[in-house]
Amino acid sequence: MKKPLLIPFVSILQLSTFTLADFNKGSDAYQRGDYATAMKEWTLAADEGNSRAQYLLGLMYFHGKRGTPDYEAAFKWLKLAADQGFATAQFNIGNMYEQGLGVPRNIEAAFKWYESAASNGYGIAQAHLGIAYYEGIHFQQEYRAALKWLRLAANQRNDRALFTLGLMYYQGKGISQDYKTAFDLFNQAAEQGYAPAQFRLAAEQGDNESQFKMGLMYEHGFNVEQDYSAALAWYRLAADHGHVMAQNNLGSVFREGRGVPRDDQTAIKWYRQAASQKLAEAQYNLASMYITLQDPIRAHMWWNIAASNGYKDALSKLDMVERKMTPEEIVRSQKLARICLAKDYHYCD
Repeated sequence: MKKPLLIPFVSILQLSTFTLADFNKGSDAYQRGDYATAMKEWTLAADEGNSRAQYLLGLMYFHGKRGTPDYEAAFKWLKLAADQGFATAQFNIGNMYEQGLGVPRNIEAAFKWYESAASNGYGIAQAHLGIAYYEGIHFQQEYRAALKWLRLAANQRNDRALFTLGLMYYQGKGISQDYKTAFDLFNQAAEQGYAPAQFRLAAEQGDNESQFKMGLMYEHGFNVEQDYSAALAWYRLAADHGHVMAQNNLGSVFREGRGVPRDDQTAIKWYRQAASQKLAEAQYNLASMYITLQDPIRAHMWWNIAASNGYKDALSKLDMVERKMTPEEIVRSQKLARICLAKDYHYCD
């Protein structure tokens, strides 16, 4: 069971009846969407030292509930709540220091506040610290510290902590490799609805769609830290199993040199495999590769095929390249395109 947030009782016990009434009035107004009254009443309670009112007031300023966000005012009220030990306020103060919102960016101060929130039992802060130590974000990688915080957060069923702890067991980083424990943790994270864990389980079992999605997540940093090497590995697994979008994306990875040395021939190889599966986007990309390599005949052929498959941007490219081609080259390109389509993409070179 998830532990409750540790909110000090002293700030509530010391409140006057008048302040409690202010807080409740503010809560009622907020539920009605009357943010002006909520802010007024919570300000009265916050001035009396109500840490919860200070925290909520800080969030209102942060999210601009009465207009434009005011990060300086948000920081002021969240800091007052954080100084009273309000764990969620401590975490938010850390986040504001890390991003430089309402206060100069200060990574050391950010992680000091994250650690305060984590020490007060806030699972999200524990997970944030654990992942930072595991991945070496802002400071040196330290698996012992990562294990400490990830285990605490995992005990609160934090999905990211469960998944990352599972990775540590799977990879044997900072702990003895244990696939059974790793997959148990992946399952627990998946049960919480955490997409990387769900995809990871299916991907490890050979599902090429899940392998592709793992690559996509790592390439763009969706729910995970961006990692081109991991993206490349997952795309390659999916591509080797015939996943057409993974093949196309692998082509783009090598074409642009994202996490690997740029390699035009390898890019063409993967675009070609996707293009032969009738993916118009890959056909367009393949043509773009050929025009870069000063092969207008093959570029025209693939843009022609992409256009015939409904890729609208290919039409303008066709017009552009035709202006630089001789009539004989255009006729040859069109003949190659007809052969390619007639042979179901098996004879396209």
